[in-house]
Amino acid sequence: MKPVKKRSYNSAMRQEQAARTRAMILDAAAELFSAGGFGGTTIRAIADRAGVAPDTVYASFGSKVRVLTALIDSRLAPPGVTNVTDRPEAQAVRDAVDQREQLRLFARDMAALSTRVRPMYEVLRTAAAAEPEVRTVFAEMEKHRLVNMTRMAGWLGARGPLRVEPERAAHMIWVVASPDVGRMLCDVLGWTEDEHAGWLEETLAATLLPQVPTPPQR
Repeated sequence: MKPVKKRSYNSAMRQEQAARTRAMILDAAAELFSAGGFGGTTIRAIADRAGVAPDTVYASFGSKVRVLTALIDSRLAPPGVTNVTDRPEAQAVRDAVDQREQLRLFARDMAALSTRVRPMYEVLRTAAAAEPEVRTVFAEMEKHRLVNMTRMAGWLGARGPLRVEPERAAHMIWVVASPDVGRMLCDVLGWTEDEHAGWLEETLAATLLPQVPTPPQR
């Protein structure tokens, strides 16, 4: 009688353990980045907080800045989803048949994402001003965000005319929906997430959608 093969079972166990280790590292990093910023956080401190060896952190992520970007990614999309536009919330924006409904769903989703991502995004943004490696990674993430906003502009244009060319529409969405604008409105001025979403919807509608003619007064 041939022995039962355990390779697939062991592989699944290793993957599950690796996922738990990554999660512990990210949880530890979130606490430390929030308290001490990027410069005040070390790989050793992250490892100590997570209860693993520093080599484990390097093996899992490669560098400190990649720990931070993985942390941001984990707040943008759930495990197994490789792009933020593949989430159900984003797909609902794509599938909505009315442009105004698309903007309403998009604004609500972006405001919620901004709330989750802003603290770590701000750590990355401020560190980019001082550290060349972080600056390169920050530019990479902003470029990727522009690709996603270009996709959103395409979804909006597929449902009706826009006031500007698709590329310009993507640029406008990229700016208005940025975490930095969310920081200024919510963290500096004290707006709520709902107020942020409402402003985002109205601003994009005013700048991207054709104006409805005002009936002449008699």
